[in-house]
Amino acid sequence: MTSPVARLSCSPTIETLQSRLRIDGYAVAHGHIDAGLIANLRVETDALLGRFAAGDRSDDFWCYEDGSTGRSMLYRVHNLEKQGAAGCADLFRTAVLNHLAAALIGAVRATVCAMVVKTPGVAGVPWHRDRIDVAPGTAINLSVFLDRATVQNGCFEAVPGSHLLADDADVPRTHELGLRVAVPAEPGDVLIHDVRLIHGSGDNPNGELRRSIIIEFASETSTSQTG
Repeated sequence: MTSPVARLSCSPTIETLQSRLRIDGYAVAHGHIDAGLIANLRVETDALLGRFAAGDRSDDFWCYEDGSTGRSMLYRVHNLEKQGAAGCADLFRTAVLNHLAAALIGAVRATVCAMVVKTPGVAGVPWHRDRIDVAPGTAINLSVFLDRATVQNGCFEAVPGSHLLADDADVPRTHELGLRVAVPAEPGDVLIHDVRLIHGSGDNPNGELRRSIIIEFASETSTSQTG
């Protein structure tokens, strides 16, 4: 089924974000992060990409070997707040995202911080759920986009409402039979999605660099967290 594209012309209100998150399992706060902070985060993440290009293969730099080219393809920097990037660490610890998450699902704690990166040639992310050990609406991921995300460079795609499915829902079948929506984003946008949502992303065969900083926020009432 061809993916329609979800895009609003302006940032919705908190009430609208809450409604979309509750019903669809995802929403976008357009322009939530100011351009100055985005510029600083780009500089910091450029330095991390430079470390990888120079040969850093520490455990927090997640990559795979491209079978056709032999190249190491970086797709995630885990524990981003521990990589010496002050702006990324502040994003994890301070109010700019914590306040948004709290407004959406109540008192929260930040649990995971990472950078998802798609350089040209990086493969898409298979359809999956981040985790199912929490109830709907109690754990969300907030993704801050540093670059433009489009269908051409592998933007986020989702099956709306799939966060409400049972824990043992058949992810491949739901993906094949359900409505699949592409969710493009601009720098400064924050994509919010329930960790139970069935989602994935396409390849970036020859598109532009796409980086996003993703932070998981769990409700204080939830009992588990990812590592």
